[in-house]
Amino acid sequence: MASLHAGLSTGRLRVYTPALYDDGTPWKKEREQDRCQLLHKIQSHYEKALERLTGSDVVRRFLLSGVCVGLLDPVSNIIVNALLAATADKASPPVAVDWPDLGDTERHSLDGLVTFLTCFFPYLADWEAVRYLLLADADPLIAARIVVQDRGTKCFRPDSAATNFALKLALRCATLAAKHPQLADAWLSLCSSLDKAVPLLSAVQPNYHHNIFNNLHTLFKETAHVLYPPPTGSGLIGPWELAATRRTHITKVPYQHSWSLRRVLLDAIHGFYLKALSRMPGGSRYHRSMLKAGHCYGPFDPVSNIILNTIWYEANFPPLTPQRELEFVGTWSLMRIEALSFYGLLSFLCTCHQDLSMHEAMRILIETGLNLAATKHYSSVMEEQEAFRAAAIAAWYPHRNPDAQAGFLSSCNKPQVLSLLSNGGQQQLSSQAVQQLATLLASGMTTQQQQPVSVSKRQFDDTMSEGSERRRAHKRICKKVKDALRIYEKQNSGDNNCYQLYVVCGVNEYVSGPDNSEESIMKRDDTDDEFDNYYHHTHANFLVTRNVGSVCSVPVLFFAELSNHGDDDQLLCCPVDIPPPGAEPVRCLFCEQAGIRIVHPANQEGFHGRTLEFEKMVRGEDFYDNGYYREVYSNHRILRRSESIANWRQGGDEEECMYLGSNDFTIKEDDGDESEDFEDD
Repeated sequence: MASLHAGLSTGRLRVYTPALYDDGTPWKKEREQDRCQLLHKIQSHYEKALERLTGSDVVRRFLLSGVCVGLLDPVSNIIVNALLAATADKASPPVAVDWPDLGDTERHSLDGLVTFLTCFFPYLADWEAVRYLLLADADPLIAARIVVQDRGTKCFRPDSAATNFALKLALRCATLAAKHPQLADAWLSLCSSLDKAVPLLSAVQPNYHHNIFNNLHTLFKETAHVLYPPPTGSGLIGPWELAATRRTHITKVPYQHSWSLRRVLLDAIHGFYLKALSRMPGGSRYHRSMLKAGHCYGPFDPVSNIILNTIWYEANFPPLTPQRELEFVGTWSLMRIEALSFYGLLSFLCTCHQDLSMHEAMRILIETGLNLAATKHYSSVMEEQEAFRAAAIAAWYPHRNPDAQAGFLSSCNKPQVLSLLSNGGQQQLSSQAVQQLATLLASGMTTQQQQPVSVSKRQFDDTMSEGSERRRAHKRICKKVKDALRIYEKQNSGDNNCYQLYVVCGVNEYVSGPDNSEESIMKRDDTDDEFDNYYHHTHANFLVTRNVGSVCSVPVLFFAELSNHGDDDQLLCCPVDIPPPGAEPVRCLFCEQAGIRIVHPANQEGFHGRTLEFEKMVRGEDFYDNGYYREVYSNHRILRRSESIANWRQGGDEEECMYLGSNDFTIKEDDGDESEDFEDD
């Protein structure tokens, strides 16, 4: 999470930095109390279900199968699931249903409900899911609507491909956790007929007429062979519409789930950086400056702030070594600047508003789409500059010179700057517009040439070697990406487009694994460390331009799943939308576990980490045959392992070596041996 840094917060400055070992988890006793309260609510729903089924021994004997996981209210879910079991096996021997016998079913229901939420939403701990379910009276879809509102998911659409896939995944995993996996298919088939089922279920009251059961039985039989709704369209919108009628006013959340809100904000910030990369001119000239100082706080919208900070830093703090032309930005370096921007935004708001808590500041950022220009935050230029100084300190501004950036940001809100940023309404900035901005932003300030760092001969050689190795590794990824693009181009040759790689902007090489079986060990190449875990696939994001004749399009974001062992049989490559703030989640177990923000396609089930892996996780299965060293995933493990990456402030040093050269260093005189030459392969 984040905490106020006492050493840096002097005077009015309130500087926030990562908190150590604080994920907001309440004490164990409090978590146990919450689970007990939720279990009591579930028990009350079973009491109501038993009361409504009075006089129906045929259905009551199947109540042990009536978990309260489903797409309706909890009592209706219990009745439907019991009816589904009765419909599937009317010949089963009677089972006496006494209240104590339902204890396991109630606990399984609780597990299923929690799993429904934690598989629908990323960054949601089990204890948070329990709290949302308490607010929703154990109604799974109402709980989901509360999470959507609490997280500011403004772009949430019940009929979108992302929501449809998330709902199917959550339902499958929830029924697995509740020990009745067969119910997922039945509910998905029933979706298109829920409007017929609800009136019949409402009529199920004590001593109800037997015809009602027969009508429900007939409906379930009719829908048993209905194909699932398509991934897009209104096929799965019915449950959401019914949930909206059950509770028209969404309950305000009394808890402060700051930990998960921070992760949601970091996702939004990542989207801004993808947009900024797509707006900058082609080439890698500004990559170094964006990764070092292209923060998204400033006087304009976040994307414009990234561009301005990048151009200003490049103009006033030029590199000592001429930059190589690279087709990628470092994944870890990009995540570092995103994390630094988050702490800068938080520190800016809390310095402007001294009585604002960290959680309240995050709420403002969510409501405004992280746009500081949309908040009335200061009454004078001095207060504004002070707030920007707090942001720069929190972001560990290069050279420990926060005053330079603070002074720039408090004075650059000019009509000329806005005009150049708009670039005549064009989405992508021209090289001429960027150069004019650089000239304008550098005026009145002396260019601060950096000084070479004095290092030992060994340190210098290690840095140069690391930079060369990083560039070679990234070039291998770029080659695979280009191969995937060529395949995509052939498959879509009818559109007469010629696709060109613009920049690779996110890579996770730890997909489909770890697999340490003998077969996988044989697939290792000479560059693999024998002690490293083996992973079969890589997920990557990259920007692509399309050339139609002589016209070049603005960059479009793509996703690809690449093979780590050379074959192209399982390649997946497709365009994806850059997610806006408050976008619906598209989940990937492996990328979340690695803590790497990759945008995945919402309308594709084919990539690894989306469906089967979540189901295996719920069942507690090892994904591969790892012998004694089992690798079993869990929601808790995913959250814990990715948390250190979400706090990434000091990482990315190895990737930074890619942008360094001999001009950035001087060899200490006592180590005066000549340095080696390092060339890229």
